[in-house]
Amino acid sequence: MVFSLESNAKINVGLNVTGVLPNGYHLLDMVMLPISLSDRLSGEIFDEVGELTITTNKEDIPTDERNILWKVYDRFYRESGLDRRKISVHLEKCIPHEAGLGGGSSNGAFFLKELNRYHNNFFPVPKLLEIGKSIGADIPFFIINRASRVRGIGEDIQEIENNLTDDIIIIKPNFGVSTAKAYKNMYMLNNKKDANIDNIITGLRNNDISLVEKSIENHLEQGLLLEDENIIEFRKKVMGIPNMKFFMSGSGSAYYVFTKNGKQMVEFIKGQLQHCEVHLCRSL
Repeated sequence: MVFSLESNAKINVGLNVTGVLPNGYHLLDMVMLPISLSDRLSGEIFDEVGELTITTNKEDIPTDERNILWKVYDRFYRESGLDRRKISVHLEKCIPHEAGLGGGSSNGAFFLKELNRYHNNFFPVPKLLEIGKSIGADIPFFIINRASRVRGIGEDIQEIENNLTDDIIIIKPNFGVSTAKAYKNMYMLNNKKDANIDNIITGLRNNDISLVEKSIENHLEQGLLLEDENIIEFRKKVMGIPNMKFFMSGSGSAYYVFTKNGKQMVEFIKGQLQHCEVHLCRSL
């Protein structure tokens, strides 16, 4: 069976860290929106026993057991007890990595759903969520892949109504950030500013972009701004662009902006910022 999948990214619209579990996992409260910026997964599942072969267009992406697709493949067949199929998959990456956009988790979630479909929906959705959570915290969201309030360590997903009509522009600088560092620095904050998640949800439902924007805060960005010089300098640059409000997605390093005039603003931003990826997209 030949397959071809669009594996989309996400943005975090507000992010509060609400606690930490004994095992070190952090508890979160945030809104996540799927966006149209996507990778492509294409390949073939053969009706014979075999192994997974991964190829990709990016030289720095591992294609062995370190790849999230391999982890999904291994876990699916271990959990199901089914004979492992021979599968070839090519990953065409467009979503920037180390960006807070969830590209790897999206790839894993879409591949997991495709394996399940091939095997006649062997697992129900709750079991897919459980498998996904064991591999990556954002995978359950991408299994649902709808605008949601996400709490806990990523497993508590409540779908919300999103009627936002604005375009979304993603700006990815030529550096990544350490998620571990973002969490570590967050604990150094004396006065965290909390996102108003309820107001964000209301704003998305009512297409009230002004309410959404004034309600967004990100604890992880606040932590990085304490000492990450790359983020500090980059944020100064984006905040210097007039009449636009930029927000970090997740632990970064990508920022996003809502705009009514996406095509025009993309060209403007490209003129203002050098050495950045700039992507025009929309919420799904």
